[in-house]
Amino acid sequence: MKNTKKQLKHRLAMVQDDLAEIRKFIYIKELVDKFHEPSQVSDEAWTLLNNIEIACDLTTDESLTWNLFNK
Repeated sequence: MKNTKKQLKHRLAMVQDDLAEIRKFIYIKELVDKFHEPSQVSDEAWTLLNNIEIACDLTTDESLTWNLFNK
């Protein structure tokens, strides 16, 4: 898999797959209420997971206007 674009799409698909499994884990372990709590950088921890999904979606430019939290 030498094509950089193909590799990028594959990597993002792997991130999205892990994200789906993390969401399942949160529900199975009954941690949903904890994710409604604020994090240091968002009103709810769910926002961080949602941001990962949005950033991995190559069909939208929404995340291109965001800044890193640590800057």
